[in-house]
Amino acid sequence: MRILAITLLFFCSIGMNSAVAEVVSRIAAVVNKDIITTHQLDQKLQEQLANQEQKPSPAQLGVMRQELLSRLIEETLVQQRIKALNLKVSESEIETALQDVQNKNHLTREQLEQAVSAQGMDFDAYRENLGQQILRYKLIGEEVRRQVDVPEREVVEYYRAHLDEYRLAPEVQLSAITFPISKKASDQERQQILKVAGEALARLRQHENMSAVIASYTDTYGATDSELGNFVVGELTQEFANAIFDVEPGGYSEPIVTETAVRLLRVDARNPGGLIQFDTVKNEIYQMILDQKTDVRIKEWTRSLKTNAFIDIRL
Repeated sequence: MRILAITLLFFCSIGMNSAVAEVVSRIAAVVNKDIITTHQLDQKLQEQLANQEQKPSPAQLGVMRQELLSRLIEETLVQQRIKALNLKVSESEIETALQDVQNKNHLTREQLEQAVSAQGMDFDAYRENLGQQILRYKLIGEEVRRQVDVPEREVVEYYRAHLDEYRLAPEVQLSAITFPISKKASDQERQQILKVAGEALARLRQHENMSAVIASYTDTYGATDSELGNFVVGELTQEFANAIFDVEPGGYSEPIVTETAVRLLRVDARNPGGLIQFDTVKNEIYQMILDQKTDVRIKEWTRSLKTNAFIDIRL
């Protein structure tokens, strides 16, 4: 079960909240045997407006009300279908989902409760809404996912049609030995540092220990070494790319001279890139196609719920 974030899905309550609501509310829509009131609709509208910085125009407000009413109708139909199929959610399922939320967000239970409270929601209400999400997930499984099929042939065809998306660019892992140059250094001093860097390079290419070589120039010339990390070859500056063009792993570049330093680049490793093998990505492709087909099927299923329902909009 995938509960990917703390943010709650949109849920509404069916029926009126109080005797007062019966007096001040009108019927916004009838969905089979259930009603949606203008009080419910206005509540949801106020919640949405609270999250907007700019006040909508009257025309925009009207569109928002229609969209929210459509969502409320859909959710009412979903709840009716859950009831018709007698789907239930257990406390253990809710607890598992809560633990999943905690693990994915690296939270303790106390931190999760604080996060929920910061969103202005009581934790018991959060649990209840989480249970509704689980019921909805079960309903989608019953009504939609069982009818979605992704044969391996489709996965293979997608892979072949999108080979460029599964090509890895060549990468290189670099370290650098740096001989700093002072801004006040004379031309003679710069030439001396370049000469020393050349001497160090010769020693390194004779397979002397790198740490020992660097240490011998640290006190006098401030030589240091550092790991630069992994780079896609195309991301390197032209100067760096040229310097390491034909350097094998374990080898060193010619000195690279800038205003502030002379550097020797060490190629620690190379990854030639190439095509990611099908077996490596087939599950990822399968899930992507499954999700796409499921989204389409959910929309069709939602339309069919509406088509087969008695819906009387009274606004």
